Formats: sequence, structure tokens, C-alpha cells
Amino acid sequence: MDINHFESLVKKHEKSASANTGSYRFKVLLFTGLGYSYVLFFLALFLFLLVISIAMFADGHFTFGNLKVLLLTGALSFFISKALWIKDEMPDGYYLSEIEAASLRKIINEISLQLKTPPIHKIILNYEYNAGVKQYSKYGFAGPKQNILLIGVPLLSTLNPEQLKAVLAHELAHISHSDTAFGAKIYRIRKTWERLLISLEENEQFGTFIFRKFFKWYYPRYNAYTFALARQQEYDADAASARVTSPEAVRDTLCTIPIGAAYYYDDFYNELFHDCSKDNKVPTPYSDFISKFKSVDKSQRETYLNKELKLKSYFSDTHPCLADRLASINAQPSLPAISEKNALEVLIRNYRDILHDFDQSWIQENENDWKNDLKEFNQSKVRFDELSALTTYSLDELYEKAKLAEEFKGKSEAEAIYKKIIDSFAAIEQIAPAYLNLAAIKFESDDKAEEAISLTNKAIELDWEARLPGLNMLCDYYFHNDLRKEFEAVRDELEKWEDLVDQSDEECNYFHPADLFVSADVSEKMLTQGIEQIRKNTIITEAFLVRKVLAAIPERELFLLGLKVIMPKGKDVEEFEEKLYEKYTEELSAFENTAILILNGKGKLEESIKSVEGSRIYSRLKKDQAS
Repeated sequence: MDINHFESLVKKHEKSASANTGSYRFKVLLFTGLGYSYVLFFLALFLFLLVISIAMFADGHFTFGNLKVLLLTGALSFFISKALWIKDEMPDGYYLSEIEAASLRKIINEISLQLKTPPIHKIILNYEYNAGVKQYSKYGFAGPKQNILLIGVPLLSTLNPEQLKAVLAHELAHISHSDTAFGAKIYRIRKTWERLLISLEENEQFGTFIFRKFFKWYYPRYNAYTFALARQQEYDADAASARVTSPEAVRDTLCTIPIGAAYYYDDFYNELFHDCSKDNKVPTPYSDFISKFKSVDKSQRETYLNKELKLKSYFSDTHPCLADRLASINAQPSLPAISEKNALEVLIRNYRDILHDFDQSWIQENENDWKNDLKEFNQSKVRFDELSALTTYSLDELYEKAKLAEEFKGKSEAEAIYKKIIDSFAAIEQIAPAYLNLAAIKFESDDKAEEAISLTNKAIELDWEARLPGLNMLCDYYFHNDLRKEFEAVRDELEKWEDLVDQSDEECNYFHPADLFVSADVSEKMLTQGIEQIRKNTIITEAFLVRKVLAAIPERELFLLGLKVIMPKGKDVEEFEEKLYEKYTEELSAFENTAILILNGKGKLEESIKSVEGSRIYSRLKKDQAS
């Protein structure tokens, strides 16, 4: 099923789910039952055949046919049963005690009374900027279930108590509609089928085809059914949250969350890193985040919010976009003020101790990496100063300076360097990255999108290696700006190109005497350095360098360095060659885009390579050595 068919199915189902949620849920249950009936039917069939085989053995009717049926049905029954049994695990995080969460529990109980929800058994704080309800059962589908509320400390640090109440009402509304239990079943079903197919394919079971054809038809349709239901449940949960609090509170919450999330994931750690680089200290990020978020200025918060408001609802996420969620509660977007006291400080009794625990856990896990990053950062600053002092630059030095300039001076200075690269060098493939990097900067400004598209296409024209990242950039831009026709055209081109790259990679991995080899047109510097490296390996008697012509991507360069070596007697040849490949891959580094091949015992391939004029670049006999 292609994406257009999937999207049309989702739209069709969304109308049904919106019109009558209860009836639609029943249809989803029936469709879920179809999937399980299919799997259970074959499980019952295999178990039946297994029992018959065992019974025949017990009666003394031994045949190889019976043994084969016994082994096959036993294996298939085991793998299907294993896939059906998915064990839950309790989430990681900080488990709040009743005393620590007394104020929070009071709010939850008030909401539960209004929405008539089952109890929350445990409240767990974690590291994410998110909140959610997970249903846990020790025995998977069977046995009693516990409702677990998960709340991220960063989220608690940005919302005020009323906004947190709106979040809690949204999450508890899912329980009141039995969304969590239903969603958990759907999740387990998907995991079941995934595990089932993986088990069958990994063990090369003959029965794989029985499931693959069915799931190829069934699974996309099941996703479309459940997608529509999950999205409608999000709207219903927002409506319930507005009833428990107010539309204004939900509006402020919905507008605050993308601001806090964007700052936390995109900018906070970078700012913290720059602050700590001044005195090489290790931060306390969860404690620092509270004050850092309060210091985010109004213009930056508006930028985060406006960026989120431009996004559309897509079929890659069951959550609607911010604009659609606000419209569903008849609210207009608004920039909320940052509260002096956040929900963490107001509602969690010993929040300072909890922040300390989170900080210490982060330090324990990240301290060494953080210190190494700080060391590299300071070294990069020194290197940037060195590059800035130069008056003339090589192409590599300009790229290095542009990268460092973006880190230390900002995108505008990096943009100027990329323009200099384009203006200073001829239209060669080595400047394609400058076009791509310049395009990435331009794409961040809506009014420069056309220029960014042109730069991306220029990079794609110059270098085949720029094609994959370039097409991905274009796809991303068209997708997020709802330019469907352009997106589909580029996506089709991207898929075809990815297939070509896979074919080309396959060509690069194997060499045959019938391959087309031509003279290797490499730089004198690469050849000289490469021969010098070869000379240091005394067991190499001859070396040949050719270029393999690739059919999938003819412009892709692949050189083949064929080596004749002295093989020691009495050793395992394969093991010896394997060690040589590891050794030469590291020591013959001067040869770029080059595969290394030991030619001993490969007579026809050796003849094919030798037939290329000028292929011999080294011989222990001086008269044969390339100049």
C-alpha cells in the first residue's frame, strides 16, 4: 500500500471515528480479532499436527515424514507462542512516595472524580519532556493491571500548577475512555506480529510465507484504522481537559509545551555547554533548567511558538498539530507568560532533593563525555583562531573554518564562508557540500526557500554524493510545508536513487574477471604516498591499481588495489589473508575510495587487472615499478 492509499484510508476512517466513536471502536475490535484469529488458527493447526505426530510416535509408527512434521510444527508452535507472550516491564525513573506526591495526588483525585477514571497506582518522574499513562501488567494480557503516570521533570519545570492540571486531565481522560487499555492492546498486537515474523525469518522457517502475504494486506489497513481512532482520542482528551480546567488553561498549556520542548531539546544543552566551557565545570542540568527557562526572552519564545503553529497534522503522528488542537477547543494561539513558580516547586514536597538525584544520575552517566567534549570544544576554539589568522586558504581549510564559524560566530559568518568557497573555486564536485550547507541555512528562513531549493539542486548536479542528502532536504521542506505534489515527486526520485545506491554498493563489494576495469586516473600525490606505504610492507611483491567502472552510478569512483604477496608455508591461507586485509586497510591509507584485494589464487581476476595499461604501480623489481 502506498502512502496516498494509506492517507485516503485514514481520512475516511477519521470521519467515521468522529461521527460515532463507540461504533468505530467496535469495528477496530473486530478488525483486531481478524488478525488474532488468523494467527491463532495456524497456531491451533500446528499444535494439532504436533499432537498427532507425538501420538504416532507413541504408537510406534516411526517414519522420517512423521519426524519432519514433528520438528516443523513444534518449531512453528514455539515461535508463534513466544511472539504472543509479551512481558511488560515497569518503567525506569524516580518513584514518588505518597508523602512526596501528596499535593499532586490531590489534584489527580479531583480530576478522577470528575472524569470517573480508575486510580493511578504509581507516579514516576523521568528525564523526558513529556507525560503519559502506561498500563502495566506483570503477565502481559492476563492478570491485574496498574495505571502508571509518567511525568518528565523538565515538563514539570516549565508548567505552572494549572497548566499541569490540564496535562493531567488530558492523560486521565484517556483512561476514562479506556484509551490506555485499548492502546496497550494495539501496541501488543503490533509487537506480536513483528516478533512473530522476525522469529520465523531469522530461523528460516518454511511457514513465513503463510503470515507475510496476509500481513502485507492486513497491517497497513490495521494501522489506518487505529490511527484514525488514536487521533480522535487526542481531540476527545483535549475537550475533557478543557471541561476540567478551562479552554484558556488548555490553550496556555498547549502553547507552553512546544516552547519548553523546543528550548529543552534544541538549545538548552548548547547554552549550558557554552556556559560551562568558560570554567570547565560539569553542569547540574535539571536544576539549571529551571532558571535557564525563566530567562528565555519573549522574542525567542515567540519564534518557538510560531514555528510550531506552522506545522500541519501529518500521518506520521497520531497527535494533531498545535493549530488543529487549538481550533478543536475554539481557542486562538497566545504566548503564555512564564510563571515564577512552576509545578515542580509547588506540588512536589522535596523537589530540591529530587533534582539533586537527577543531576547526580546525569553526571554519573555523562561526566566523562562532557569533559572530553569540553576539551575538544576548547581545542576547536584555538583552531578557529588559527584559521582566522590566515590570509590564504585551501579548500579543506575553508570548510573547516566554516564549520567552526557556525559554532562560535553563528550561521551568518558560516554563510559568508560557504559563499566564498563557491565564488573562489571552479564548479567541481568538491564544492557541492558548500551548496548543501548554504541551502540548509537558507531553508531556515521562509523567504529564502526558493534560493535554498536552487542551491540544493546545484549541489545534486555537481556531485552524486550530494544527491541523497539533497533529496532528503527537499523532501523534508516540501513535507513540512504541505507541498504535496512536489513532495511526492521528490520522494519518488529519492526512492529510485536509494535503490541505485544499494545496487552500486553491491557492485563495490564484489569483483569478477568480467568487470570493466580502466586506468586509474589518480593524483601524483596519492600515488607517491601510496607506493611509499606499500614499500614498507616487504611481503608485497607487486601492486596493481585500476578503476572499476560501475554500472549503477558511473560517476562514482572506485579504485581496486590488487596485491601479490608472499604466502608463508604451513599457515591457514584464509586466516592469513584476513589478517592482511585488516593490516592493509589501516596501513595503506593513502589510497582513497580504494578496495584492497589479495590476488594470490585469483588467476583470472589478476589477468583482467593486469591487462589494463599502466595498472602495475609497484614491483620489487625496480624496472617494473611505476614512476
